[in-house]
Amino acid sequence: MIELIAMLTHNDKTVDNARSVFAESVAAPTKHWGFKDTGLPADQLALLARDMKDAGKTVHFESLKEDENQCLAAAEFAIENQLDYLIGMAFHSSVAERLAEAKVGYLPTCGGRSGVPRMLHGTIDDIVGDANRVRPQADGTTLSLYRWTDGDPGDLGKAFISQVQAPVVITGSINSVERMDEIAQLEPWGVTVGSALFDDVFGTGDFGSGLKYMRDYLDRAAVAG
Repeated sequence: MIELIAMLTHNDKTVDNARSVFAESVAAPTKHWGFKDTGLPADQLALLARDMKDAGKTVHFESLKEDENQCLAAAEFAIENQLDYLIGMAFHSSVAERLAEAKVGYLPTCGGRSGVPRMLHGTIDDIVGDANRVRPQADGTTLSLYRWTDGDPGDLGKAFISQVQAPVVITGSINSVERMDEIAQLEPWGVTVGSALFDDVFGTGDFGSGLKYMRDYLDRAAVAG
């Protein structure tokens, strides 16, 4: 089963009312929840993290940082707040070592990135090669598949899933049934979703209902495929 990671984020920022959205949607059919290190101050993010952990959720902390010292600071936040995964940030060996000591999962990004929202650049060989370079020190990797600027995301997805022997989380812009059909065929370990539900692109009315729609759709697509 593809894990559905509910991100309380919109346009690459944690939403102001993240705690209330989580409280309203906590019964949605996913164990995996997360947020980014942008949009809210650290003390508010810590309260959100506590809400998620108290509810028994697996918590993903996504950082957009690139600089090593800032990535280490993100790692310390994850450790201090007993989070389960640090995802989406640039890879650094020092971060990998610190997280391994604390038993926090590490799924860094790969390939070239720029801008907000983060866009992905490079050839398929470049991106796959970068993922396999960091794989020995990471628990998996994240891939901004639908923000790739240099080709057909379907081509990248097929190559990446087949050639990177690690858990893969596809992040960003999963905002149509066509893309969910493609995700179901690729069968990554997980996908993140946030903005699509806040924008109500599936017409379900609220965040929790959107999660249920996506869970049901992905399960049906997997069976049909």
